[in-house]
Amino acid sequence: MTFLYPFIVLIQPGILWPAIAEYKPILILSAVALASALFNPKFSSRLAGQQLSSPIFLWLCAYVCVQVASVHYGGILSVVDELDFWVPYALFAAVSLVLIPDTAALFRYIAGVLAGSAVVIGYGLVAVASHSPALEGNRAGAYGLYANHNDYTFIIIMALPFAYMAISLVRSRLLKFLLVLFVAACVAGTKLSLSRGGIIVLILAIILLYWNTTSGTSRIMGILALVLGGILFAEVQFAAREENQRGHYSIEDSKYSRYELWRAARKVFEAHPLLGVGSRRFNEFAGNYAELSHSQVGKVTHNTYLEVATGSGAVGLLSFLAMVWGCYRAASNKVIGDESGVPRQFRVATAIAVIAIFARSNLDAKEYDWSFYFLVVMAIAISTLKAEKKPESAKEQLPIAANGKALRPSIYARHHLSR
Repeated sequence: MTFLYPFIVLIQPGILWPAIAEYKPILILSAVALASALFNPKFSSRLAGQQLSSPIFLWLCAYVCVQVASVHYGGILSVVDELDFWVPYALFAAVSLVLIPDTAALFRYIAGVLAGSAVVIGYGLVAVASHSPALEGNRAGAYGLYANHNDYTFIIIMALPFAYMAISLVRSRLLKFLLVLFVAACVAGTKLSLSRGGIIVLILAIILLYWNTTSGTSRIMGILALVLGGILFAEVQFAAREENQRGHYSIEDSKYSRYELWRAARKVFEAHPLLGVGSRRFNEFAGNYAELSHSQVGKVTHNTYLEVATGSGAVGLLSFLAMVWGCYRAASNKVIGDESGVPRQFRVATAIAVIAIFARSNLDAKEYDWSFYFLVVMAIAISTLKAEKKPESAKEQLPIAANGKALRPSIYARHHLSR
């Protein structure tokens, strides 16, 4: 279940198979996974208590509560509807943590995340290859949360650092090959999405990965090569996107669109600084606070932090940022790292994923993406899973005499008598 839970959540069963959506498959799966965790012989109530009382998880819960409270003006039905939308994210983090009592379970969990991500990323690649009519401009995208070509890059950026860092951890040549193939698919998926923000952040993630896995002269030379190559790769992406939407939506149109929406977001926040206009409701009310051109009516802010600020005000934004900052601190804390049972590779992957997703979120509104809540799980696991104690050295294992002094090995006694 440790593998299956994140795998099934990420493939979005209710969207992939609409016929089962009304049965709330994620909630049912969460209940089954929770029961499985509680009956696991390795389950530790002490560890679970530490995980669920972590400041990061508490900030997540606070954030969810603020989202629900932000729509209080709409009455009980609005509150219940928002609760129904946001609770699965907090539940996902809670159940995931209970499913991870040790490092071995964490490995299975990450494998499930990568497998679920592979399904979504592979779906997008197949959709492009088959020229799916569902793709606008044949730009790579999947379905559900990742149907849009920009949104599609979120799951790629989330998974890439973990797949790359896992290559050095697995022994099987087959698994190494599959992970290399996964990394290549991430690069191809971002390229085929024609997402400008996606390609910039992908390059950033690759540079950070290289920096953290090399040293000395090769690090400096490699970074210079990656920066120069990244600039060229980004220019190719920008040109391809411009050609893809020639006559319909230029890069200047994109800039103007975002600036117009960001100005509207500022006015919305100024009018409702505490709790905003209601979670996920900027697109509904923005026109009441700023004049929008016809093409911008009904659109989101194209910035995750502005989306949170306009939807749930300063309270929502502060709780969201505190959660994200907590994730980064836990992953990059060297003191915790010395004691953590999570390998350095996955601690580095978590820190890089937090930076990359944080950067990507500046160019797309995606506060309910699974990546944030997966990173919450990773950060708390890093903080709470302890490394196994190494055997004491031979010197520390000297026998103790009755007077409390360490006895020397007999070889010393023999040497003394022979003198």
